[in-house]
Amino acid sequence: MKRKWLIGIAAVLGVFLLGIVLRVTIFNKRGSGAISVSSTPKATVFIDGAEVGTTPFLNDKLQAGEHTVKLVPEATNDSLVPWEGKVILNPNVLTVINRNLGSTMQDSFGEVIWLEKIDSKDKSSITVISSPDQAVVRIDGEPKGFSPITIDEFNPGGYQVVVASPGYEERTISANTVAGFRLIINVQLAKKIEGIEEETPSGERTETTPTPTVKITPTPKLSPQLTITSPQKPYIKIKETPTGWLRVRTEPSTSATEAAKVKPGETFSYLGEEKNGWYKIEYEEDKEGWVSGTYAELIE
Repeated sequence: MKRKWLIGIAAVLGVFLLGIVLRVTIFNKRGSGAISVSSTPKATVFIDGAEVGTTPFLNDKLQAGEHTVKLVPEATNDSLVPWEGKVILNPNVLTVINRNLGSTMQDSFGEVIWLEKIDSKDKSSITVISSPDQAVVRIDGEPKGFSPITIDEFNPGGYQVVVASPGYEERTISANTVAGFRLIINVQLAKKIEGIEEETPSGERTETTPTPTVKITPTPKLSPQLTITSPQKPYIKIKETPTGWLRVRTEPSTSATEAAKVKPGETFSYLGEEKNGWYKIEYEEDKEGWVSGTYAELIE
């Protein structure tokens, strides 16, 4: 899949809200709410059905309460889907929307970040909501649990929040907490496309775009005694992939160690285990591993 707007995509995706600090602010109109909207690529912004501008967009004079925000990507070479969501603007608080618009909702990702008042006057807290849910949440490198989750008793200041789920790209958000407020992060993760990344000799990962080639495959000559058979059912058959191969992992996760590579059309004995959309196979005699169900089919 071609994603021109994802250049140098790696296992960890970081978004640093440069110049946007989540804090209590005194706006021109007392009690009004504020919203900041950014997107990749540039998009037209609609609020409650009315066109209000293009990204990056900032308005600090909106009425507090619930609003519907829609982002429609401007004309590009790719066919990208719009994003629409509801946000609640609190008085004197900035709400941040950051979106990367993809060709499908599974390719799209981003977050909505805002503050809510809490009882504590000198501490802050962080709430993380995610799609998909039950994602692992780490704050400053320390595992905190699974989303949705609220962690209390933070000192005000800057924190790095990482949200990760098997089969999805990790998301990293850097933002500030404020005394007396809960920082709420509602993040959508992008579906990871298995096999889309190649490793360079230096160990860095880069996105590859397959180049069309003409491949001539000679017809095999079979002796009368030779027959071709698939493994005994149930078995796993590898589907077509963007790269022409699929990684076998030691565990059912894209972050697990690569054990081998298999090719589309190959079949392997199914070992009867499925976790998080991954199948366990015997890829060589007495060697076991996991393949992503995105590019593998269970034949029963």
